[in-house]
Amino acid sequence: MTVRRDHHRYSKRVTRTKRWQVLRAEILERDGYRCCSCGCRGRLEVDHIKPVRTHPDLSYDPGNLQALCPRCHTRKTRIECGHPPPRKDRQEWRNMVEELEHPGKRGINQKEIKDA
Repeated sequence: MTVRRDHHRYSKRVTRTKRWQVLRAEILERDGYRCCSCGCRGRLEVDHIKPVRTHPDLSYDPGNLQALCPRCHTRKTRIECGHPPPRKDRQEWRNMVEELEHPGKRGINQKEIKDA
């Protein structure tokens, strides 16, 4: 069975509420409407740092939420769902490209994702 079929989106119950919509707006404003990982602007998603499936008590905790662009959010979620992290050479390349695009910012640290 594929990873996608094994993955159940536990946060769906949380993200469909009015409380979430208000909290989402607060988090985006708190983070300055920028991705916390790469610093880009544009379309942003609010991510649970510690997933709802393992920490349901932190679903509405602002300290457990961060704004991420779709690219960074997908990367983080894929690793949480069991996909292997990118190969070392690919990650090094990605870090170099991100450094060129956003000087002074750092990408998602794989250790931080595993600790979450």
